[in-house]
Amino acid sequence: MILVDDRLLFAVLAESGEPTVAPFIDAADRGEMFTTGTWYWRLARIVAGPGRGSLSRTLDALSEAERIRVRLSLEVLPLSIGLLSLRRLVPVMAALPGQLNLLTAEAVAAALVLDAPIAVTTDSDLLNRTAAQVGVDVQTVGLGT
Repeated sequence: MILVDDRLLFAVLAESGEPTVAPFIDAADRGEMFTTGTWYWRLARIVAGPGRGSLSRTLDALSEAERIRVRLSLEVLPLSIGLLSLRRLVPVMAALPGQLNLLTAEAVAAALVLDAPIAVTTDSDLLNRTAAQVGVDVQTVGLGT
């Protein structure tokens, strides 16, 4: 199992040819990749509307067929990509140490429930510190986008 952030989720849905994304595509194909509701929502919001930022530019660089595939995948997340319910996560989130934002609490709680590492594309001191306190591994994955 692996828990991925919004940029990695995007790369998997876009079927990126980047070598760093291949293991995540394989994990999704095996049903071993999860994301959080917060990361899913952030990505869906960027793709649904006119946006700015690196993910919007990456989306714009895709072919029309690729953009449609990503949009459709976000409208109905493929069943091979796991998403845990907040019913299951909130009690775990509430028990985490420190003052946390929703994104960090949900990610760390999901990783604990799944007994999985978290893969992110951007370092976060809060996420790294919280994950380390509860024994969750966080790995940073470089993307060329």
